[in-house]
Amino acid sequence: MKIPAANHLVLFIKKEFVLLVFLLLLVFLVFLLPDEVTNYPSFVNWDTIAALTGLLIIATGLKESGYFDFISGKTIKRVKNERALALYIIILSVVLSTFLTNDITLFIVVPLTLSFQGIVKNDLTKLIIFEAIAVNAGSALTPIGNPQNIFLWHIWSVSFPGFILRMLPVVSVLFLILILFVFIVFSDKEIRYAENNDGDAPLKRIMFLTSLVMMVVFVVSFELRYVKFFLPVVFVVFFMFYRDVLRKTDWLLILLFIVIFIDFHLVSLMPEVSESVHKLNLDIPGNVFLFSGIVSQFISNVPAGVFVSKFSHEWLAITYGVNVGGNGLVIASLANVIALRMAKNKKIWITFHKYSILYMMVTGIIVYYMLCMY
Repeated sequence: MKIPAANHLVLFIKKEFVLLVFLLLLVFLVFLLPDEVTNYPSFVNWDTIAALTGLLIIATGLKESGYFDFISGKTIKRVKNERALALYIIILSVVLSTFLTNDITLFIVVPLTLSFQGIVKNDLTKLIIFEAIAVNAGSALTPIGNPQNIFLWHIWSVSFPGFILRMLPVVSVLFLILILFVFIVFSDKEIRYAENNDGDAPLKRIMFLTSLVMMVVFVVSFELRYVKFFLPVVFVVFFMFYRDVLRKTDWLLILLFIVIFIDFHLVSLMPEVSESVHKLNLDIPGNVFLFSGIVSQFISNVPAGVFVSKFSHEWLAITYGVNVGGNGLVIASLANVIALRMAKNKKIWITFHKYSILYMMVTGIIVYYMLCMY
């Protein structure tokens, strides 16, 4: 009995390594700033937590309905070469990530790619790398595309369409450079199929339609600042009719976000940190963009967004920085870790940086000069 228990513990540590790191940081900060413990609830942006919770539940419902896998599986049969396959999957990743979030999208497209690997003879390892880059790019467009956008949108106080309009220039750059990389990296080598395998996963039409309607209503409720009132409705509906969706929702991601809020509020209170950051002149958008992108490389872009927001109100520059900064080092975005971990290929971690760092540098330079011209 002890061996299985130990194996479960090891698997949990590997899966939730990032959460455990931030929990350990919190333990350290408790001892460093003991007088702040009673203030922890006020450090958390609960509106953002409520929005993230509702979106994760609904997006999980959309995923579990099986419709995205079904449509993609049918479409793959029309693809003739590796470049066409890469373009299809990457564009699909970009589109889905705009409203399903980058993490949820990866739980659709990466298993889909791995299933393709079972019916084609071509090596699709590089495709998973570019799927991670693609969801980072696509999720930057909307307020609900990723956790950092949900948080920044709430405190930015701009409308849903207004957020999209402001993010459209940087996402256009991210998308166009991504497509350029695809044409360079992937060849027109013909797709060689093994035996045909259609798969018969059941489709859950009512679940799909229910989740789709609730997604629209939930976004509207966010726009009208009624998320706290609609979130219980979401929970009750799924609890009554689709409890399996609640079971598969990533609740530990919610906990991670709560811990991040507390951690980096405490870090920002430390005099040494505060004094050092204030010397960077974060009233200049270009400086804020660079700082946000660099910080993202070391603590990932979600906590980077929370941390930098304590020192600057240049919301556009922060949002640009943490979204562009989601590429680069693997830790820069949780989405990167999720994608590479699902690939179960040790070599992919090194290959990822070969493309991701170069992509981040190219897009970062372009977006920096765009921001400086505003």
